[in-house]
Order: sequence, then structure tokens, then C-alpha cells
Amino acid sequence: MDNRRKTVVINSRFQYQYALVAATVAVLLVNLAIIAHALLPGSPGLLLSGWNILLVAGLEVLLIGGVWWGSLVSSNRIAGPVFVLVRQAEALASGDFTARIRLRKRDVFQPEAEAINLSIDILQLRLQRLKHLVGELEKQQVGVEKIAQLKAELDQFKTA
Repeated sequence: MDNRRKTVVINSRFQYQYALVAATVAVLLVNLAIIAHALLPGSPGLLLSGWNILLVAGLEVLLIGGVWWGSLVSSNRIAGPVFVLVRQAEALASGDFTARIRLRKRDVFQPEAEAINLSIDILQLRLQRLKHLVGELEKQQVGVEKIAQLKAELDQFKTA
């Protein structure tokens, strides 16, 4: 079984733009360094023989490929967690308070995921108390004390 991880593009628009900018900046910086070196006093200038041009072109193609791949891998550490956060928000909107945000070790937004999970835990506990109080009200056929507790629990939710 092959255990190597694949780099999957999760948010193609974001990730390809990120990779394009990174590759463009890398190529521009390399070319700027080559030109600056050629313009230095005492420099032999640009040696534009066929082999030198092919060597520089080959190195730039390798640079572009390496930067492109590295950008996709690093942007995946952003796009993946955002995908998970959106999926969790959709689950919450549908009423599922059991799902939690689980990110990979190297993903960004770890502290944010922990804070969101803690908030969901608190919200889930409050909803469980509300369900319990409603069950008690159903058993007792309208108890004034239980209604006050239910109102206090409901007042903790900001709805407008």
C-alpha cells in the first residue's frame, strides 16, 4: 500500500493564484539578480551563448516547477482548514452540534479551530440543558420554576 500523501487542490482559484504569484515573484527575483550581477562594475556581463541560455532557461523551469509545487503544498495548509471550517458551519446551520473541527498537525488555524470547538461544546451543553428542561416541563405539565429556567437558558442566545 502506498502511504505517500498526495497534494490535493482543495480551492483551485485560491491555490492556483497563490502558486502563480509565488512562481512569478521567484522568476522575477532570479532574473533581477542575473541582470544586477551583469551590470556590476568588473562583471563580464551576460554571456549569451547557446549553452548559457539553455542552462538559465532550464534552471528557471525547475525553479518555476519547484515553487509551483511548494506553493500548492503550503496553500493546502490554508485551503484545507478553510474547507473544514465551512463544512462545520454548514453542519451547525443544519443543527448538528456533534461534529468538531479536526485539522492536520501542520495546518494553520489550530488555535481558531480549538476556540470554535470550545464554543460549540458550550453551545451543545446549553442546548442539552434546554432539551432537559423541556422534557421536565412536558412531564410536569407547565411548571413556573421550570419555565423561568428555560427562559434564562434561552436568554443566553443572541438571536437579533
